[in-house]
Amino acid sequence: MPVVLNEIKQAEMILEKGEVGNKPTSTLFLLSKYYRQKLKLSEKKTSEKLNEFMNTNYKNYNPVLWENIIEDISRKGKKYELRNVESVGITQSELNRIKSAKTKNHKKILFTMLCFAKLYNITSPNNNNWVNADIKEIFKTARVIVKHREDKFLLLNDLESNGYISFSSKNDNLNMKINFIDNINESILYIMDFRELGYEYLNYIKDGNFTRCKICDRLIRKTSKNIQYCAECKEAKKLEKYIKYNQKRN
Repeated sequence: MPVVLNEIKQAEMILEKGEVGNKPTSTLFLLSKYYRQKLKLSEKKTSEKLNEFMNTNYKNYNPVLWENIIEDISRKGKKYELRNVESVGITQSELNRIKSAKTKNHKKILFTMLCFAKLYNITSPNNNNWVNADIKEIFKTARVIVKHREDKFLLLNDLESNGYISFSSKNDNLNMKINFIDNINESILYIMDFRELGYEYLNYIKDGNFTRCKICDRLIRKTSKNIQYCAECKEAKKLEKYIKYNQKRN
């Protein structure tokens, strides 16, 4: 599941639409946090609510097979704080620093890491500008594709050697720290969706033609006039149409 800024709104939307999603355990964990922290339900009551949600919305759901998983998720619902962030603000000086990077890929990676670091600064006062996201997630969210795995590290090493980021001093820690975060000046750009941070940056600098999905508001590249939905919502609409067609036939 992508990083969600406002987990309360996301949980309420999931419950309203009955969407289990492609990763049921991630959905259940978010709902567990919502039930335990927002609605103040007990561990037992949370298990019951998660069971009810799955029974209603997950095809071929077998409560016996999911029992231990749901109990574990319900138990951990209070372990991690429910995130309630409306947006992450970016300042002009931060955008100027990103603009000075060598290539478009460098810029998209820097913008993505900056957004992650600023988000975790908001939710964890002691974060101190660390990115706290794995490299695979960073490149995927930044929409940066490389031919070889080593190319990712070459790109990151390049950013480190030019002072944009710092690596952890611990040998077994691949985490990175942003060195140009501006906590003084007011933000001029506000990011409310972390699903397509590479596109968010390109859209801001007007590099390419983008639009937002009419259903989920995801930023998508507009390759033709007829594009209205992201890939996931397009497939969901196809499935919905197929189900309705079969219902009429029967």
